[in-house]
Amino acid sequence: MTTAEVGGWGDPGDDPPHEWERTRTRLEEAECALAGLVSENNELRAIVRRVREYAGHQRQYGTYIHNLGTAADRYAALRYFNTAAALERIIGDRR
Repeated sequence: MTTAEVGGWGDPGDDPPHEWERTRTRLEEAECALAGLVSENNELRAIVRRVREYAGHQRQYGTYIHNLGTAADRYAALRYFNTAAALERIIGDRR
């Protein structure tokens, strides 16, 4: 059993070279996995940002239609307000 397996603080030179190679390989695999998670996180943030922007555009368009003044326009604006609210609920911006 090597020092690395026991968890001791012995001389690293006591470990056989294949242990160092295995540790280096595992470290590289962990770095690749972490890089993949960071990339995936960035992609998900971009998706949420685009959904948030689309919800904002829906709300702005609904406000524009609502401000036209007639009852039919106010009713038609509900479609855009509801879409915006649903998108905001999906991404957690609204309860």
